[in-house]
Amino acid sequence: MKTFHARMRIGSAACSLAFLMLAACGGGSSSGGGLGSGDLLVGVLAPFSGADAGLGPAYYAACLAAAPAINNSGGVGGRQIKCQQFDTRGEPADAAPAASSMIAGNSNLMAVIGCTSDEASAVAPIVDKAHIPMFCMTGQSEFNKTNLKYFHRLVPADIYDAYAMVGWALYGPSPAPFHKAALVFGNDIGSQSFVEPATNAFTKLGGQVKNFPITLGASDYRTEVTQVIAYKPDVIFTEALGSAGTFLGEYKTLNGGTVTPFIGTSATIDPQWFKQVSDSIGVDNLVKNYGGVDLGYTFSGPAYTEFQTNLNAAASQFADAPKYKQRGSTLHLYDGIIMTALAMVATNSHDPTVYNSKIKEIANGTSGAMVVHTYKEGLDALKANKSIKFEGAGGANSFDDHNNSVAGYVLVKYDATGGEVKVKELTPDQTSKISQAGGI
Repeated sequence: MKTFHARMRIGSAACSLAFLMLAACGGGSSSGGGLGSGDLLVGVLAPFSGADAGLGPAYYAACLAAAPAINNSGGVGGRQIKCQQFDTRGEPADAAPAASSMIAGNSNLMAVIGCTSDEASAVAPIVDKAHIPMFCMTGQSEFNKTNLKYFHRLVPADIYDAYAMVGWALYGPSPAPFHKAALVFGNDIGSQSFVEPATNAFTKLGGQVKNFPITLGASDYRTEVTQVIAYKPDVIFTEALGSAGTFLGEYKTLNGGTVTPFIGTSATIDPQWFKQVSDSIGVDNLVKNYGGVDLGYTFSGPAYTEFQTNLNAAASQFADAPKYKQRGSTLHLYDGIIMTALAMVATNSHDPTVYNSKIKEIANGTSGAMVVHTYKEGLDALKANKSIKFEGAGGANSFDDHNNSVAGYVLVKYDATGGEVKVKELTPDQTSKISQAGGI
C-alpha cells in the first residue's frame, strides 16, 4: 500500500498556475508526492447482513452523500470518490477476511468507515497495519486510549451512551426519575458494553438494575419478556437493533397491552428502528414511552443543508438514503470522508502516511485557522494558502491524543413521523455526577 514519493516543494509562483498546485500550498504543508490519478475508494466496512444488518446502510448513506460533495467540486485533485460495501456480517470471523480482502483488492483506498463494536477489535488492527485512515463506529472502551494511529472515532464510547441513559432516567422530563431499570441488550460483545457502565452509575446513584441479555435476531422472546415483566421495572434501557420491535411487541402483549417506558441509545435514533418498533407497539405508544439520547445536533447550517441535499439525491442509488438525515453516525462519517479528502489536498498527497495526521489538524484547527463547513469552502481556503478547521454536518470535533472526539449529550424523543425532538440537555453538574458514579 505504501509507495515512495519524492518530496515536492512548491513556491507561490508555481501555485498560481493550477488549482491542484494551489491546493498543495494550503494548510502549512508542501510535501507529499502528488494526488495521483484514477478513482478513489471509500470502503464501507460494516454489517450488511446478520443481526446488525441495519447498521451498514446508515454508513453507506454517509458515503453516498459525501461523494458528490467532493466530486462536484473537482474531486481530490481531479480524482472522483466512489463508495463500496464490504459486509462483515457483524461477526469477527467474517469481518477479518472481509477487511483483508478489501485492502488487498483496492490499492486506491483513501479511507474506511464503519467498523462497529461487533468487529472493530478484529478489523481495526488490520486497517491500521495497512495505514488506511478509518472512522469507526465502535463504542468499545478498548479504543478509548488506543495506540492505533489510523483510528478515528467521531462519536463517544458506549460508556457515555450508557451514562446518558442513566441521566435520562434520573434527570429527564416527567415521569422521571426512574428507580428500577431492566437492561435489554443483545448478548453479543458490542451490545453488552453498555451494561456495566449503566449498572455502575445507576446503582451508585440509588437505582436498582438487572440485566436481561437477549439473542439478537431471534423470532420469539416470550421467555425473556416474561422474566422482565416479573421483575417489574419502571424503565427499560435498550438498543436491540433489529430485535427491539419483536421484543417490545411481545412485551406489550404479555403485559396486558401496557408498555413500560424505555430509553434507547443513540443508535436507536434510526429510521429502521423507528419503523420496526412503531409497527409492533404503535406510533402513539412509541412517542409516549420512548426516550433517547443523542449528541447535540442542530440539523441546520450550510454543511447540513449540503448533506441533506446530497442524501436526498442519493435515493437514485439507495432508496432509503434520505431516511438517515438525522442519524448521528451518518452525519459524522460524512464529515470524516470530507475531512480526509481535505487532508489529502492540504498535503498534496495520496499517501495516507502523509495525510493521516492532517485529518486531526483539520478537525481540531490550529491558531488562526479559518472555519469551513463544506468541501468547497475548504478548497477555497486552501487555495488562498490558509489553514482550516472543518465544522461539518455533525458539528465541531475535538480529537484527543487517541483520536477520539467526545461531545455532550441531549435527551430526545420521537415525533409521530420519526423525527427527533430535543426535550432537555443534561447540565454539566448532572453529567459530572453520573461520570463519577460510573467510575470516570
